Amino acid sequence: MVITFLKLKLHNFMSFSDVELDLNDMGSILVTGRNYCKIDNAYSNGSGKSSIFNGICYALTGETSQGVSSGIENIFTNPDDCWVELTFDADGDLFVVKRISTPKSDMKLTINGIDRSGKGIRESSKLLATYLPDLTSELISSAIILGQGLPYRFSNNKPSHRKELLEKLTKSDFMIQSIKDKLELRQTELKDSLRVKEDNLISIQSQKEVYDKQYKKLGEQLKEYDKITSKSSLFDLIDNAKKDLEFSKKEIETCTEESSKLETAIIALTDSKAKVTFEENEKLHLRLKDFDTSISDYTSLCSDKNSEIRVLKNEIQKLDSITDICPTCGQKIPDVNKPDTTEQKESLKLLEEEARELKKSLDDLKFKRSEVVSDYSEAIKAMTEEIDSQIADMKDELSQAKKTLSDYNNCVLNLTNKLTEYENAQANYNKIVEDQAEVASKISSLEEQKDDLEVAVVDIKSHLDVVQQMLTLAKREFRGILLSNIIEFINKKVKQYSLAVFGTTELNFALNENCIDITYNDKMYENMSGGEKQKIDIIIQLALRDILSKQLNIHTNILVCDEIYDNMDSISCQKITNLISTLTDISSIFIISHHAQDLEITYDSNLLVEKDENGISSISYV
Repeated sequence: MVITFLKLKLHNFMSFSDVELDLNDMGSILVTGRNYCKIDNAYSNGSGKSSIFNGICYALTGETSQGVSSGIENIFTNPDDCWVELTFDADGDLFVVKRISTPKSDMKLTINGIDRSGKGIRESSKLLATYLPDLTSELISSAIILGQGLPYRFSNNKPSHRKELLEKLTKSDFMIQSIKDKLELRQTELKDSLRVKEDNLISIQSQKEVYDKQYKKLGEQLKEYDKITSKSSLFDLIDNAKKDLEFSKKEIETCTEESSKLETAIIALTDSKAKVTFEENEKLHLRLKDFDTSISDYTSLCSDKNSEIRVLKNEIQKLDSITDICPTCGQKIPDVNKPDTTEQKESLKLLEEEARELKKSLDDLKFKRSEVVSDYSEAIKAMTEEIDSQIADMKDELSQAKKTLSDYNNCVLNLTNKLTEYENAQANYNKIVEDQAEVASKISSLEEQKDDLEVAVVDIKSHLDVVQQMLTLAKREFRGILLSNIIEFINKKVKQYSLAVFGTTELNFALNENCIDITYNDKMYENMSGGEKQKIDIIIQLALRDILSKQLNIHTNILVCDEIYDNMDSISCQKITNLISTLTDISSIFIISHHAQDLEITYDSNLLVEKDENGISSISYV
């Protein structure tokens, strides 16, 4: 994602009243300050240089680069009207974010000229986070605003904490967890599939055992019939009985088929009814989602308002309990005045009225929700009544078909009973032969299914072994592999930048067990001089900016260098300036410094921040 910051507006923010600053294609801007406010007792410090760029972080995240989220209003102008507005382009979409601190915390979000704001600041913030999920305070303070005093400065952490911070910044933990979740889901799916296959295998084996017994029994019956069929002689009665028996069997088949079709149709209608009910319930759930969100919001507002009422009532009760009359003599007590609580009581009435209005709105929402539920229930009932009627009719037909089937079965039974052992022998013999062939076919089919299932079970177990090995790799080794690639990239950049600043590649950024060590000429960062640390801090932050741009695919057009040159000599300052000038994706570099003239910092324009004697800052180009 390419983010091009265009314009920043501050209104009664920190020490400013109204300020508007262009951010794109500004070149190199030196930001200097003058402080004429006597109570600050400073010439440049406290003029508001850093506060300008705190507005960028505040607009996007709700807190400054120092992690401050409240008390940012200018008390010398109008602290009851404070906001910051940031305009930027993100991959071709024009965003305008206006974050309001007072009179009420809120955020307005406009995208391509269309208001996309939520119902409140939380909803708007969540929406902004969906468009810019990675633009956090940590990233802004690591890749956009480089400052020696910022809390997110990477080298400011202990070696044991740097690894955790690097994983968080580059989202390594998220990537690893995502892989593990997918592998564990696949493992569960394979185990479920294996369980089904094994259950089917047991079922098929049981069926085959039953059919094996039937096949053996049929073979024994055939041997008995072989002894008597040669002696059989069929009479006309047998022929007539067979004709009647054949006719009855055909009718049984017809009734069975009709019953099967009716049962299938009943199942289909039942499924259709369930589907209609499910779909309508899903629609109801979607409609109720907004109601439930609003009810939750109003419930929270009612709770907050009732809390305010309780606090104010306690205050009034406490003030009313104060008396300026002596209970003994009835005289007024000197120097004691009974407080006037009229204003508080008026405020209490307003609060109670607001609470009643909120309660009414909440009750209206609940009533409307119940109406929606009732309407959907009636709609579902109306939609399923016709289906229920069709099912009832089919059940009647099924009942009649089954009665007819029962009648024919009784007929077959009676005809069969009429035939003698010899008369049935020939007919039963042929049937047994057919049954034996059918059972043999089923046994053969079950054996094929059994073979296929056994192959499938072996295949699934093989896949499970692979998934388990991958899970083991993800849990034990992949974290180290992923982080080592990131550290290798950073170390490469660190050496590249070190060559430009120190003239050597002896600066190292390396993983040492659970620590990240920063060394220069075999000397630990913690043991370096202040000047060395300051230059190395800048190198590390620029390298982190590169990995974040690569890993998270975020590129921005501005870089703020907040007092990174202070305490450097002019040679070091020039080397750092030359290094930053090689960053081709940056169109505006804002350099904040107290000692620009002493360090001979080169720049295209000078932005002067002046705080007047009343504590109000303004900007101008000089």
